[in-house]
Amino acid sequence: MNRYLPRSNGIRRRPDGEQSGCGLIMSLLLRLAEALNQDDERSRRLNISLAVVAGLVTHGLVLWLTRGATTDSMPWFALPDWAEALVWVGLLALLGLSRWMLNSYTIIGVSTARTLVTLLILCCLLWPFYSLPAVDLRVALFGNAATLLLALASIVVVRRRSVESSSLIMPLVVWLCFSILVVLTAIGWLGV
Repeated sequence: MNRYLPRSNGIRRRPDGEQSGCGLIMSLLLRLAEALNQDDERSRRLNISLAVVAGLVTHGLVLWLTRGATTDSMPWFALPDWAEALVWVGLLALLGLSRWMLNSYTIIGVSTARTLVTLLILCCLLWPFYSLPAVDLRVALFGNAATLLLALASIVVVRRRSVESSSLIMPLVVWLCFSILVVLTAIGWLGV
């Protein structure tokens, strides 16, 4: 006999009525996704704050892990680590706002645009990890270039749905171009 009884929403409950551990997690994730995809003030705050808090956690973790580490090969115009972290937190806030702005549209393809912006946020959260001082600069260059390509693709897809939402992704493109310039100079490929 099956220990779990199926429910209509796909979450299984035990015969005593309680959810299993995986069912509880799935239920919470589905509620979070539903809350993020609404067109109201609560959803706007949730989209922005989730991106900002995730950025603060990842950049704070990396700043703590690399405290005292020095990088001799960085060019003179590279920002200090704490300033880069602040820039990224601001960019993540813009991406969260861009994602929320897509919630007000019901046209075909808006779900794909929202998914691309979400993927872009996740890739941006990886940036501090592949730009660590211990990581090879070519890995950082590849990561920056891949994120830049994803940002450009996101702009193209999102622009078809909302020009305003796609304009909030443009500062990320400018920042990634600057980051690529910093890495190319640190590698020595630009002799600046």
